[in-house]
Amino acid sequence: MLIEAALRFPTVIFTVGLGIVLLYWVFVLVGALDIDLFGDADVSGAGKGLGDVIGGGDGAADGVGDAITGGAKGGAEGLKGIKLDLDADGGGGVWSGLGLSKVPITISVSVIFLVCWGISLLGMHYGTQMLGSEAWVSSVMLLGTVVVGFPVAGLLVRPLGGVFELREGKSNKDYVGHTCTITTGNVDDRFGQASVEDGGTVLEIPVRCDRSGVLARGHKALIIDFDTVREAYVVEPAADMLPTAQESGMGEPT
Repeated sequence: MLIEAALRFPTVIFTVGLGIVLLYWVFVLVGALDIDLFGDADVSGAGKGLGDVIGGGDGAADGVGDAITGGAKGGAEGLKGIKLDLDADGGGGVWSGLGLSKVPITISVSVIFLVCWGISLLGMHYGTQMLGSEAWVSSVMLLGTVVVGFPVAGLLVRPLGGVFELREGKSNKDYVGHTCTITTGNVDDRFGQASVEDGGTVLEIPVRCDRSGVLARGHKALIIDFDTVREAYVVEPAADMLPTAQESGMGEPT
């Protein structure tokens, strides 16, 4: 019953698409788990034997291999073309407006086929029962499924957007201007360590000071630059770099 309903128009369109999607995720799962489906069997020999049985000999096997390779390349180019078109959209348009661009396109397409398959299957079943005319229902169900399915798929994938959101870490230059606490006995132009707070997290960073003997353990220092050659932060004593109370006109009244 279910198979028969899944092969009726227009549900069959989404059935085929859903089958391709399921096959894709099976291969993804197999690749992720590094499963050797064929063990120690000679896969190339099996493929050649299958070609001989079919009746084309080596030529048939080569033809099948070329067809599979061509199909795989065509599918990859098609997905690449879709991605380029979506990227060229500049983050706007219907696809982005529905929230489908918040996750990878493979996930969006998978959810779209699954949702549209379910809507079409239920729509054809109950629509035919209520209206009695399967031809009339099938003629409008395809458009109705797409119109309803895309927004529903967007609502389903939208909560997953945060999982795939790219978060850029801080660069070395972002700590310039911050104060740090020296954690080594002394700091010179070749050696030194300090701790700096970043949103409640304490980070240990390499520091250098071109003036020897002015910084020791526990001293506060100001990060003034990042030296890419020494791969360390250039620091100076905070007391020397920050204005004192008297210099800022906030000294004690006489």
